[in-house]
Amino acid sequence: MSLARIAFAVVSAMFLAWVVVYAAAPILVGASVSVTGGDFLVFPPDGFSGRWYATIFADPRWRSAFLNSIVIAALCTVVATALGTLTAYGIATASNRQLRRALVVLFILPLAVPHMSLAMALYPVFARLDLIGTHLGVALAQALYSLPLVVLAVLAVIRRRDLQLERAARTLGAGPIAAFRFVVLPLLSSGIAVGAVLAFMTSFDDVTAPIFLSGSTAGTLPKAMLDALALSGDPSVMAASTVIALVGLTLFALGAALSRRSERSKAGPAVA
Repeated sequence: MSLARIAFAVVSAMFLAWVVVYAAAPILVGASVSVTGGDFLVFPPDGFSGRWYATIFADPRWRSAFLNSIVIAALCTVVATALGTLTAYGIATASNRQLRRALVVLFILPLAVPHMSLAMALYPVFARLDLIGTHLGVALAQALYSLPLVVLAVLAVIRRRDLQLERAARTLGAGPIAAFRFVVLPLLSSGIAVGAVLAFMTSFDDVTAPIFLSGSTAGTLPKAMLDALALSGDPSVMAASTVIALVGLTLFALGAALSRRSERSKAGPAVA
C-alpha cells in the first residue's frame, strides 16, 4: 500500500472519529447530567443518582406527557406512512418525467417551511374544526412535515425495485388492490419501515406543533421539558431528554434491522 493511501486512510479514520464524537457528545453529556445527585444542571455531574428518572416516572404530569407523545406519534406515523407510501407510488408510476419531478418538489415543500409557520397557519383552521387540544390535531400537523420524509424514503426504494412485477401480476389476473397489496407493498417494505421510523421520531421529538395546538390536554414530552426549563430547570429535564434519545436510538436500530431483513429476504438464499 502506498504512503498516500495510508495517509488518506488515517485522515479518513480521524475525520470519522471526530464526526462520531461530535454527534454523540450532546447525548452523552445529557445522559451524564441526568444522573447527577445535585439539584441543578451542572457538568460534570455532582455525584450519581437515579432520582431524576424516578421523578419523571412518578410525576403524573411527566407520565401524561409521555403517554400523549406515544399516542400522537403513533397517529402521526399511521397518517404520514399511509399517505407518503401512496404518494410515492403515485409519483413513481407517473408517465411524464417532468411531472414526476414537479410532484416530488411539491410534496417536499413542507421541509422548506419553518415548523412554526406551519403551526401558526394551521391554528385557525384547526380551531374552526375543534382540533385544538386534541391528539388528532397535533398528529395531523406533525404528519404534514413528516410526509416528505416518508415520500423520500419510499421513492429511494422504488428506484431500486422492478415495478414491472406489478404489471405481470395484473396480466396474470390479479386486481389492482391485490397486486398492490401482495406485490408492491412487499417490494417497498424496507422504505416504508424507514419512513415510519422517521415519521415517529419527527413527531416524538417535535415541540413546535404542541406549543400551538396541544392546548392544556394534549401536551407532549418535549413541551413538558420546555415548561420545566422555564419553571424550575432541575435535572429531570435531562432525564426526559435521555428517554427521548433512547427511544430514538432504539427505533432507528429496529428500523435498520427490519430494512436489512427485508433486503435479505428479497435477495433470496445464496447459490453455492
